[in-house]
Amino acid sequence: MTASPNPHRRTSVRVLTLALAALCAAPALAATPVDASKISPEVTLKLIDLLVAKGVMTRQQADDMIAEATASAAARPAPAPALAAQPAYQTQPGAVVVPYIPEVVRQQIKDELRAEVTQQAKSEGWAAPNALPEWTQRINVYGDVRARAEDVLNDGENYTDFPNFGALNAGSGYDVNDPLNNPLPTVNTTKNRGRMRLRARLGVHAQIADWVEADLRLATGSDRSPVSTNQTLGAGGNLSKYSLWLDRAYIRLKPSDWLTADIGRATNPFWTSELLFDNDLSFDGVAIKTEFDTGGDFKPFVNLGAFPIFNTDFDFGSTQRLDKASSRDKWLYGAQLGANWTFSDDVNLRLGLGYFLFDKINGERSTPCVAPTSKDVCDTDLSRPQFQQFGNTMFAIRDIVPASGAPDGPQLQYFGYASEFGVANLHAALEIASFDPVKVVVEADVVKNLKYDASRIRALGPLNNFKPLRDPNDRTFIFDGGDMGYYINLLVGQPKIAKAWDWNASIGYKRLESDAVPDAFTDSDFHLGGTNSRGFILGGALGLARNTWLGLRWLSANEVSGAPYSVDVVQIDLNTEF
Repeated sequence: MTASPNPHRRTSVRVLTLALAALCAAPALAATPVDASKISPEVTLKLIDLLVAKGVMTRQQADDMIAEATASAAARPAPAPALAAQPAYQTQPGAVVVPYIPEVVRQQIKDELRAEVTQQAKSEGWAAPNALPEWTQRINVYGDVRARAEDVLNDGENYTDFPNFGALNAGSGYDVNDPLNNPLPTVNTTKNRGRMRLRARLGVHAQIADWVEADLRLATGSDRSPVSTNQTLGAGGNLSKYSLWLDRAYIRLKPSDWLTADIGRATNPFWTSELLFDNDLSFDGVAIKTEFDTGGDFKPFVNLGAFPIFNTDFDFGSTQRLDKASSRDKWLYGAQLGANWTFSDDVNLRLGLGYFLFDKINGERSTPCVAPTSKDVCDTDLSRPQFQQFGNTMFAIRDIVPASGAPDGPQLQYFGYASEFGVANLHAALEIASFDPVKVVVEADVVKNLKYDASRIRALGPLNNFKPLRDPNDRTFIFDGGDMGYYINLLVGQPKIAKAWDWNASIGYKRLESDAVPDAFTDSDFHLGGTNSRGFILGGALGLARNTWLGLRWLSANEVSGAPYSVDVVQIDLNTEF
């Protein structure tokens, strides 16, 4: 095996070679006799003037050299007559004649060699004092911290008995045969709350190779919620510590400038607003992103992805059968086509049209099953949501058969989404920078659930989202869900706060019907999260220092259909990022 050359030794040899070359380049190094008497003073003076013109020496240095030579010539005795054929001087065989090099020339050679060696040391990264190893230059640490004061202001006239389906599905089942002794958990819609919240995220990004990257990020969070990394301060009691969660971990492959593939748990690969996906949501699976530079003002892009929302436990099976139950994995498939269109230096339009299929996310009615205890499993139990917020229409998924000999015994029930979800999305944003540094951004977003079927939902027996009862004596419940949603927002200022005194202000309106999108993944702040909501959002931000800003938001929301539910949320945020 041949050892790799030492860069320090290689450069030292190079420096020595350059120095010898500079010293030996003059013709006088040849062992050839030189007749000094044949060199006229005029030639010497012209050579000195040429050195001054080339910048090798200054005029003052040249004058000093001429004066010194004149003085030496005056003091030198007249030379003895020499034989005509004998040169002025003769070197001994094998001797090397070293010419005189002026100090200014030697200093210039030193400076040039020093600059060249320094440049090579920097480029190869081996001679800088206290230099870090090369691999550290490919690692980037980033993160952010946000402190929030939040007030939740509920209307005192709100309906008080909204079932908390998330709590029901997370438990061992709700006994529908004995509601008096098994109180129904409900959503808090009447009592105000104030809380301090913290969000902290720390990530590491690594450039593995020219086309391979890796990213890992940890984040706070009160629970496993996919749409919030907020930690409520004091929630654990007695100043106890908080948990950190694996928020992102993915490998990014970028084989070309226009193609990127993310594999693992990564950021949202689609250009969407919080009408469809909360900003804190990360995506498990595979995403492919393309953006084409056509050389003009129109740049199209295509985004594709496949993401497992839920994977069936390997040993899952029903207690009603001897064999294991079939898998019911839930997936999200997404495709988006869009473009950036720059009309001028000051106007840019971004458009995106997408379709998002949530496969098998809806609930499914089970085959007849007996479920008197928490250990009993029916074959469609996993069709219930593993996480949900509020607003989607729900129905009972177990087809319960009373236990033999106990017709009035416990009958534990779970609940699933009544609607299927295939969401079409049109998103647009117009940015006007004519008033630099102030920008104007108009954003609009529209969603429609193409798989919504009101008649199918009614046949399943919905449990919520009914028209309000006008006559207390009329107990006829009429389903009143919907499949549309839209959001429009106007922002003035700097969209991204980067330094002190940067600012922005915004006003928006949002309307999201009950089954327009899955309530699990949409905005977690507006109407306290979920669907079946409408109202205004006012906000603003002011930069306090570099990457540090103060933000204020007021989110005022009401229900779209069903019983009254009005809530205002006020948030004051102090943000910093690095």
